[in-house]
Amino acid sequence: MDYFVIAVLLASMLLVGLAGYALYLWQKLRARRTEIESASEQLESELQSKNLDARQSIQIIARALLQKDLSDTEAAMRIAFLSQQVAATDVEVQQFTVFQQLAEATAYIPILEDWAMLEKSEKRRLNAERKTIEAQYRDFIQAGAQQLINIKLS
Repeated sequence: MDYFVIAVLLASMLLVGLAGYALYLWQKLRARRTEIESASEQLESELQSKNLDARQSIQIIARALLQKDLSDTEAAMRIAFLSQQVAATDVEVQQFTVFQQLAEATAYIPILEDWAMLEKSEKRRLNAERKTIEAQYRDFIQAGAQQLINIKLS
């Protein structure tokens, strides 16, 4: 009988130890889930903020384009880049397409420091090419910019 009591006591102690360990693991799992949910909420908040910032920037660029403060090509390059940062609806994707097309059509034209290093004759030639390409897209770009100034900000 002594062996039976000792075995029951050992089994009980083992069971209590395992139950304690299970409780410890459950608490760690719960804490980890809370961390993951918090990180997920923070990421979602950051994504929404970036989406809003990109949408606002697109509106600003579209307004500048309509006011002739930017060339069609410059606006298209900027809007095409920003459109990749927006969680766009199907309608918005269609609006961005013309800007992406113009940006791709003029992508070979150097910018910034590369442009500054070109000779004047090369700059004139590339400007003429750019204006010819822009003329092909002008009506679509202007209509797209008009629609983009009303882009939903949320």
